[in-house]
Amino acid sequence: MVRRSHRHSLQTFYTSVMNTIRTHFITSFKFSVSLMLIMGCLYISKLVTAYFAITFPAALIAMLLLFCLLLTGIIKETWIAPACKPILKYMALFFIPAGVGLVEHLDAFVQHWPLFLLVLLLVPLIGLLIVSLFANMRGQHAE
Repeated sequence: MVRRSHRHSLQTFYTSVMNTIRTHFITSFKFSVSLMLIMGCLYISKLVTAYFAITFPAALIAMLLLFCLLLTGIIKETWIAPACKPILKYMALFFIPAGVGLVEHLDAFVQHWPLFLLVLLLVPLIGLLIVSLFANMRGQHAE
């Protein structure tokens, strides 16, 4: 006959294991759903570019589509956060191929350096202005 304390410890262990499995399952499910939402935007944009024969990159259209869906509230930020957090954590790795490409075309940079300098100065400034306008509009909307 199994003692009560031993039976109780087995039941506690079983409950702990089941809670851990449930937590991992829920986390995996949320990650899968959020990744499907992001990939769905990408595949919709690929269909749009193929159907309309657009030469604009499908990934950029997907980002614009996802931005519009988030802005309108059709997709909530918390729905895509589980898949976005790991991507953002390792985003620096995505820039390595771009850096290698820059080194391969160094002669173009030497030839057109004033234009590149202008772009490097204007693009962050324009981005800062746009973000500040959105923040200002959102702040006025909240009041």
